[in-house]
Amino acid sequence: MDYEVFYGKLSQWFKAKKIRLTLLTFIYKAFPNFVLVTYPLLLGYLIFIHDHRLLRCITVPLGVFITLSLIRKYLNFQRPYEKYNITPLFPKSTKGKSFPSRHTASSAVISMVMLYLNIPVGIVFLLITAFIAMSRICGGVHFPRDVIVGYLYAVILGGIFLFIL
Repeated sequence: MDYEVFYGKLSQWFKAKKIRLTLLTFIYKAFPNFVLVTYPLLLGYLIFIHDHRLLRCITVPLGVFITLSLIRKYLNFQRPYEKYNITPLFPKSTKGKSFPSRHTASSAVISMVMLYLNIPVGIVFLLITAFIAMSRICGGVHFPRDVIVGYLYAVILGGIFLFIL
């Protein structure tokens, strides 16, 4: 597949209708911020009610974030706009560290925490994470493999350390 052609068609589709680009921009910016704000509020609530699951809800996401950051730094894969002649819909100056997507993985592991505490809320958060992942691809800042691996990495490790161990 010619990624430049694929992304050119994808970005043109969003640019063709202002509502599409507006919706993608909202998802790209607001959804990660929503997850970012919700997580510390959840931790504060767990502290307030003296919930015994608090430590696990802190250490599992922290472990996923740290290990994923180390993997990204070591692998240092290029981003789509570095590797190909494309202009992302959401300009970034970051070089490398594309694989796996940390936005996707962070949201996915927080979603797993939500799932651990409340299944319906967790499912909603996993869907929000899927939208975050898609916005990273559509925005031209990550390849599909980056977000898929980030999502799976966080869901698998979150599942193991929250539900099994």
